[in-house]
Amino acid sequence: MNTYVIDCSFSSTLFLPDENSDYTKKFFLNLETKDKVYTPVLWYYETANVLNISVKRKRLTHSDAFSVSQLFESLSFETDIYFGVHFTKELFDLTQLYNISSYDAVYLELAMRKKAILKTLDKNLIQAAKKVGINYKG
Repeated sequence: MNTYVIDCSFSSTLFLPDENSDYTKKFFLNLETKDKVYTPVLWYYETANVLNISVKRKRLTHSDAFSVSQLFESLSFETDIYFGVHFTKELFDLTQLYNISSYDAVYLELAMRKKAILKTLDKNLIQAAKKVGINYKG
């Protein structure tokens, strides 16, 4: 069994035509039933924003966006809902230590807490993952 945390940069390559990644497709196709894939609540907001902007810029149609939503609904992501003042402090500390955004810190913190492999294409997040010893694969 493997445990993963995926960020929006990784999952968006599944549906953005000019960022299409066979590696990402293979990852999702080869998931085993015992594997766990975590996303923070933030992932849903980021993904909705990517879909929105993609439709506005005519990279996707409304129908495409709907299909993407159905695809993600069919995947068995576990949504992490860790939050609160203590969490905010942890995120702030990570942003300061590793010079990353608060958004990236959410993914890093989740991967650290779940001892998960971080699936990202974000260069800053990859650098932070290296520094804390989190396995990452983009």
